[in-house]
Amino acid sequence: MKFVFLCDDIYLKGDNAAFVNNFPTNHELLTMSGEAFLQAKGVPENTFGLLVERFTWQKNFSLFRYFGLLPVLEMVPLAVVSRSRRVEPLKGRSALRGQEMIIAPNASSEELYTAIDRFVAAPPQIHTYPRGACKMFVKKTVESL
Repeated sequence: MKFVFLCDDIYLKGDNAAFVNNFPTNHELLTMSGEAFLQAKGVPENTFGLLVERFTWQKNFSLFRYFGLLPVLEMVPLAVVSRSRRVEPLKGRSALRGQEMIIAPNASSEELYTAIDRFVAAPPQIHTYPRGACKMFVKKTVESL
């Protein structure tokens, strides 16, 4: 199975670098920064799941929404890679409070293998992101008054 790990370069050190190195070899892992994801306008073909680093997601979610990438994000299951098991949800995913699958980046190879197998066996539910209402500004002219 192919997975995409969404992690900006600034956060790709320490535990997150260990996560990439310890990722099970029976699956393929592609690391993308938020900027690369925006430029590619989505995930590579045949991607099974998206693993997102918490700070990268929080920083880039508004850009994903602005550039219309939310429908792309709705097509693959998502898991959070985070050192802490925070109770607050990711931006745009408040409806899934407490239901996010969280993978610890500092997990041992065996724990990581088990977590990824659990993700493959029962992927998290696909989430539909709220689009919000776009305000249309109408220029008033003298004739319309």
